[in-house]
Amino acid sequence: MKLTLKETNLILRTIKCPTGMEPICILDPDHPCCEDIPRETIGFDNGELIRQGNSAIVSLKISFNDPVEEFIFERIRNELWREPGSKVKVIRAPEEGYAISFFLNTEMVKTKEQREALITYWMNFEVNLRQVLTDGKMVINKFVRSRSDICRF
Repeated sequence: MKLTLKETNLILRTIKCPTGMEPICILDPDHPCCEDIPRETIGFDNGELIRQGNSAIVSLKISFNDPVEEFIFERIRNELWREPGSKVKVIRAPEEGYAISFFLNTEMVKTKEQREALITYWMNFEVNLRQVLTDGKMVINKFVRSRSDICRF
């Protein structure tokens, strides 16, 4: 059975906080505005969504064929953390058991179109990543072959 992430799973709500500054519930669940809001975990094929009130974390599992792919992916994940773009925010250290985790807040999933675009992005993430990993390994192999001539006697 294949579980899919639904657009409605990404609906988050604005929290009215008397302190004037809305906390991020998923990261600060003990804050008075968030403590009574239940945390919900939704599993889907190769991933998990954890949401609480006005924020959520989406984590993806990715399988690697070898340590070189893992190394290349670590570099990609770090770059996405440093320069995330306007639509996704990568958490530096992913949730335990997952390769990458994304942070969401109400502004990122306000409209149905935003939510659908994010789901499409995550569905295509591993396919696009596979292409990058294949290209990266080809570049590394080409470099190693070119340098191995130096080591021959």
